[in-house]
Amino acid sequence: MDRLRIAAAAIAVAFAAPAHAACDLFGFTMVRASPHVLLFQTPEGTPGIVNGNTVAVIGNDAALVLDPGQFPTEAERVLAEIRKLTPAPVKYVVYSHWHGDHVVAGSVYREAFPGAKIVAHPFTIAQAAKTFTPDYVEKTRKGIEEARAYYAGKRPAASDDERAWIDASMDCMAPYLAELPRSNAVAADTPVEKRLDVDLGGVVASIRHLGAGNTPGDLVVWVPADRLLATGDIIVHPAPYAIGSDLAPWPATIDAMRALSPATFVPGHGPVMRDDRYIRDVRELLASTQAQVEALKAKGATKEEMVARLDTRAFRERHIHTPMQRQAFEKFFVRSAVAHVMSQ
Repeated sequence: MDRLRIAAAAIAVAFAAPAHAACDLFGFTMVRASPHVLLFQTPEGTPGIVNGNTVAVIGNDAALVLDPGQFPTEAERVLAEIRKLTPAPVKYVVYSHWHGDHVVAGSVYREAFPGAKIVAHPFTIAQAAKTFTPDYVEKTRKGIEEARAYYAGKRPAASDDERAWIDASMDCMAPYLAELPRSNAVAADTPVEKRLDVDLGGVVASIRHLGAGNTPGDLVVWVPADRLLATGDIIVHPAPYAIGSDLAPWPATIDAMRALSPATFVPGHGPVMRDDRYIRDVRELLASTQAQVEALKAKGATKEEMVARLDTRAFRERHIHTPMQRQAFEKFFVRSAVAHVMSQ
């Protein structure tokens, strides 16, 4: 039997992080996604500060890690769990895209495995170079302090839903700032424009660019032996992210994902999915939103008119249920999608 088929029984173990006031952003749940793949699932990504999932593909000779995440302390704890399960080194660290909640803790893996290849799409490499400059920590600290002041001023007149979202986001600012000095998104050294297949010993991980989604440079990891696809933020549950995203090519990328016929999807945020029902709902939402905002723009609608008139009821009724989810959906998807179309 493959000695790295972690355990015969399914794993679903929660690891609580040290308490951070009322912030529930830290900690993770380790889930067996498939025989060779573990998901380190982070808390629901609905406050203003988020942390992406980390995925580990483990073979007999090596491991691949997709997305180290945002917080070095959490990345160290994830790596400690990986090391308990296998003596194999992490030889590949893949950035699904350039956003900080997926890449900032990359230094943890570089320090532990200096010879590991750090893989990203050329767009991700270029965008990261513009973003994670020597003054990144100081700029980010200033941005958080400005956000704190802005939301403190906005809170008294906010709705109950938005007040809950503001409070949860502000509760996470102090622990986020505590992690910030160690933040170091190590530059990728292995560009993948279309596809790179790596043999980890007994299992192949296929790193692919199937098209633009959350960003133009999104990479996915396909594990054919397990029929598992790790999607990065092409798929986010329960509220998709579309911050700065072009919705137009995104449905075709989802079609390319589904054409692989995965039995399991692992999203950039959210739980393991054993069918494509949610993926199909996201595709429908993207296509419908793109068509609606283009039509509204052609009629001269303002940004606020678009936000008010955009019909997303079908998706919201299926997937958006709590105040945090409602706020995340409006801020991270609806308003972001409208803002992008208005900027074109």
